[in-house]
Amino acid sequence: MILGRSGRAHWLVLVILLLIGFIFGTILGQILRPYLPFMAVGASANMTPQTLHLADAFSLTFGFKVNLNLATILGVAVAFFIYRRL
Repeated sequence: MILGRSGRAHWLVLVILLLIGFIFGTILGQILRPYLPFMAVGASANMTPQTLHLADAFSLTFGFKVNLNLATILGVAVAFFIYRRL
């Protein structure tokens, strides 16, 4: 079991596993789309990019987009299950 100082599993491991679950779930959904079209049905949420210009030398752009489908949710669920088993 991966333990931190407080005796709980480390949160960074959870974040990494969830990101891996998102990626593999999305890839799996794209691969299975021709055979199981319901796996690719989902929704998306996004935050439009906002740009902050600082003294003509720097510009920062913030944006966010999430595409969720059934395969992605299954990938995240499997990643969370793996985390709980550590």
